[in-house]
Amino acid sequence: MKKLLVLLGLVLLVGCGPKKVDTAQLAKGNDLVSAGKFDEGIAVLDELGKQNADDPALKQARIAAHLKFANYYMTDESVDRKIKYRSALKHYRIVLSLDASNAEAKSSADLIIGIYNQMGRPVPTE
Repeated sequence: MKKLLVLLGLVLLVGCGPKKVDTAQLAKGNDLVSAGKFDEGIAVLDELGKQNADDPALKQARIAAHLKFANYYMTDESVDRKIKYRSALKHYRIVLSLDASNAEAKSSADLIIGIYNQMGRPVPTE
């Protein structure tokens, strides 16, 4: 009986272990982001994040994707100024939610908040 309980315990531990990230989906998300299809790529990566929140490779991919999208908003001259800062700030905040010590996201978010304050406008909360 004791052996059966030990075996059952091992089966439960193995079955309840961390899920492995779908590497094909991870590659797909990264490829989309690299191709500049940020919305599509981030949607794939964030969906994977819901299922594999603790996977370090996925976490780094999500950080890199959101940071790249935020920087796109800040540097691309074709982006309408009405959405530029709000959208960039949103993605910098997502990066900070994944890695609170990310210096680039922190300094860029602080810069945007400073711009809103200088303009006398409310800082977006989303």
